[in-house]
Amino acid sequence: MNLKPNISIIMSVYNGQPYVKEAVKSILNQSYKNFEFIIVNDASTDGTLKYLKSLKDKRIKIINNPKNLGLAASLNKAIRQSKGVYIARMDADDICLPNRLASQLGYLEHNPDVSLCGCWVDLINNNGKVIGEKKYPIGDRQIKKALKWYQPIVHPTFFAKSEFYKQLNGYNENFDYAEDYELLARSIKKYKLANIPEKLLLWRLADDRRSRKSMKKVDVADFKVKLEILKSGYFGKSYPLYIATKFITTFLLPTSLKLFIAKKFKTA
Repeated sequence: MNLKPNISIIMSVYNGQPYVKEAVKSILNQSYKNFEFIIVNDASTDGTLKYLKSLKDKRIKIINNPKNLGLAASLNKAIRQSKGVYIARMDADDICLPNRLASQLGYLEHNPDVSLCGCWVDLINNNGKVIGEKKYPIGDRQIKKALKWYQPIVHPTFFAKSEFYKQLNGYNENFDYAEDYELLARSIKKYKLANIPEKLLLWRLADDRRSRKSMKKVDVADFKVKLEILKSGYFGKSYPLYIATKFITTFLLPTSLKLFIAKKFKTA
């Protein structure tokens, strides 16, 4: 491996057992080897930190938060310490397929006008069984059109030029629970985005995942991002009507109904 890693993989974990071991293993077993793996332990109270300290791979760098900071702030700490030309995201309960890094790196090298790419994913449950899939829009134009309605790149599949994160000053920590959506919304006018039409990640929809446990907070954060998009004027004069509709569904529908819908359509 070169002295300077080509890719910095950033992952934050809070009470990651029992899935964090499988997530870490899937990174260390990547076919592409020239990377550093920056893991932020966000004040876990289970055995996560003990496990992380037991890892002997020299590519792993551990940042230990003495108190819980949340995902956005933890990822920003990792970004500030990253040395790679590219930055790849990973979550502590997901599984990367062996060629993920190689495929995404190859895509950006062959498409230098693209600043960030994601990919398609298979959805898995608590036991690792495939229960569905996500195939989001592929091209920049389609992705930005979709941003009007939702976040169209799976966050743990983000693979970007490091300058993308650093020029945007990382994640906005005021948008925890929608930090990925806000980042893409902020990039909409300047940077080109893409999804690789290839499944490179197993995305776990565990019963206790953050988006399900904190659906109300996620909905509020999502609505705040849409207000920021509205202020940018990117989607023109018709967007306020959609914002009004979104307000009704966000704040007037019962949380139990929204959770039922999310589980039915596997969106959370």
